[in-house]
Amino acid sequence: MRFSYLLIAFFFLILNGCSDFSSDSNEFELSGKFYACDGDRYGEIIDDSKLGKKQYCNGYRWIDLVPEDSIVTIRPESKDSTVGDLSESKDSSQIMYECNNGSIVINKNLCSKNPKEYLPLDDSEYPYAGIPRIVIETENFRAIKDRETEIPAKFQIWGENAPESEIMELTIKGRGNTTWTYVKKPYAIKFNEKTSLFGMPKAKKWVLLANYRDRTLIRNALALEIARFTEIGWTPSGRFVEVYLNRKFLGNYYLCEKIELSKNRLGLRNNAYLLEFDKNNKENIFKTKYRNIPATIKDPDLEDLSAEQQEYIQNYVNTLETALYDNESLLNPEDYIDLKSMALYWIIYEVATNTEPKHPKSFYMHKDATTKLTAGPVWDFDWETFSSTISGIKLEKAMWNKALLKKTRYKEVVIEQWNKYKEKFGQMDSFIDSLHTYISKSNERNNKMWPIKINDGIIGDESKSFDEAILMLKQSYRNRIQELDELFNKL
Repeated sequence: MRFSYLLIAFFFLILNGCSDFSSDSNEFELSGKFYACDGDRYGEIIDDSKLGKKQYCNGYRWIDLVPEDSIVTIRPESKDSTVGDLSESKDSSQIMYECNNGSIVINKNLCSKNPKEYLPLDDSEYPYAGIPRIVIETENFRAIKDRETEIPAKFQIWGENAPESEIMELTIKGRGNTTWTYVKKPYAIKFNEKTSLFGMPKAKKWVLLANYRDRTLIRNALALEIARFTEIGWTPSGRFVEVYLNRKFLGNYYLCEKIELSKNRLGLRNNAYLLEFDKNNKENIFKTKYRNIPATIKDPDLEDLSAEQQEYIQNYVNTLETALYDNESLLNPEDYIDLKSMALYWIIYEVATNTEPKHPKSFYMHKDATTKLTAGPVWDFDWETFSSTISGIKLEKAMWNKALLKKTRYKEVVIEQWNKYKEKFGQMDSFIDSLHTYISKSNERNNKMWPIKINDGIIGDESKSFDEAILMLKQSYRNRIQELDELFNKL
């Protein structure tokens, strides 16, 4: 007992009189709010449900050893220190208390920004709808007018009644090709430091997808979930949010990971390339030797690549086309392209009735020094997808599919991958239902703000209620799986 009082007194002296400590027994009543400060969970309110096994430290709950409203870090493992030791870091930025199951770290300076600081949010017209709110304010409330100008801004996550993150610095600009022309705009954001959002891995770059032409709002999320069932590789994750920009409510958005070469995303090795094949791209493109397909090096930036490195990837793609289309060539196409990823890419897009690879649009591929040209990640499913009006195989001639079917084992690989995953593809009802429930209120007011114009529609659900649109999507999806089971096995 005496030890605990001494400990409390020591904390009290170091922290200059921050509010009361509890100390008399191992039974404590939780009061006040305490905030995590470990980067990934900065600003998150910590309570018993979040602490789990780490809530006790030598018989006392660490939360009761720290003044209310302090900002703390929980370290998973203790250093080689005596249990009960209390020390200060060399730079005096942290105070550490050693436990038998880890360390409590009180950040004195590193976490000086209290999560109680907030960007104003007026939700009197659009109250909390059960999903996170994103509040963004640009510098001097500058309007976002294009896709090139990166405007400095501040960013904060809000829950129902209070902010749930610190205020973070970033830049924001418009994004998208056709989607940028719509009344509801999509955006690209870039944090000053790598940041984890809603448990997703740290990164600087994120996107806010508007899903303007999707009555259900869930088509992108559904397609990405389908892709995650397969072995196509890294697939972007996202979370539904509501966005307030410069104190104006913008409706429902899908906050999503950006496709890029990075450790926590497309974690490729040395000499890695991310390519996008898209007929709308006008800059930094080369056209393939035989099919004249526009290709863009999306990552790394061209200024980071030598002329030889740029020439290498262009020659690699052209060599693949030579193997596919030059009848006198002795090259084997399978030495240059990963058939399984191409098969899965084809299957996922057919399942979603996404015909954009035919143009092509937003067709991503990647490779590094040790891999072949590999299809993926999948992207862009917000419009003309999961449609009841599309039937039959639509992508047999898209990209290099026709030549691959003729010159390689591609047909067998496609059939094999379809039969491997078709059962999982048929198990998406619960996922759809969960999103239906989760964003129902948000979808309702988003649709009032951004009703889809008749000339923007093609699916046939544009004038339907949210419930009707979801039901239509589910039925179309079920029918498509049944249809494709027969069609793929008859390739």
